[in-house]
Amino acid sequence: MIIARGEKTYITELQREQVNAMELWGKHKDPLFHSYNFPKMTEKQKDYWYRNKAKSFTKRCFGVCNLEDSLVGYIALRNIGWIKRTSELGIVFDPEQVNKGYGTDSLKIFLDYYFTSMKMKQLNLKVALFNKRAQQCYKNCGFEVKEIIYDEFEDQELPVFEEEALLEYRDFFKKEGTILLSRFKNMYITREMYLLDK
Repeated sequence: MIIARGEKTYITELQREQVNAMELWGKHKDPLFHSYNFPKMTEKQKDYWYRNKAKSFTKRCFGVCNLEDSLVGYIALRNIGWIKRTSELGIVFDPEQVNKGYGTDSLKIFLDYYFTSMKMKQLNLKVALFNKRAQQCYKNCGFEVKEIIYDEFEDQELPVFEEEALLEYRDFFKKEGTILLSRFKNMYITREMYLLDK
């Protein structure tokens, strides 16, 4: 079922068959984004992934399709607090479909659904400081920076301090013992901020 339509995309409740489409997505070449590549999974693993993302009380997941009906990404909510009406945002897109305006378009229509239909009060997110493209998308959608923090990086195997090709990114990372930490921006938008920006 389509829950929102934009100029370039539309959003659906995540369907099980859409998980199969994610397996066909391209791969990020940049090692900083390898953890966003959709993994190869068995049918049983895909069933579990779908149930975990879409059928949980504290999580919801939505498919993002372009106007040619191709699945180009998904939007996830986690740590949903139904009493405080808050949650955390996660977005993943097919690497072959970035820089086409799909992210900004889908997030703008999703925010309307989130604050109007779901009646939520605040949406939080965490974005890596080196991920300039995502930060610009969030800024365009009305998110503001709350703080900059160090947090555990998704890909603990990233050889950022070993490989010369990653030299320019070293300032974004540090090691605490064996744990690789990266600098992140915590960003947020409230219903009031969203309505003022409309």
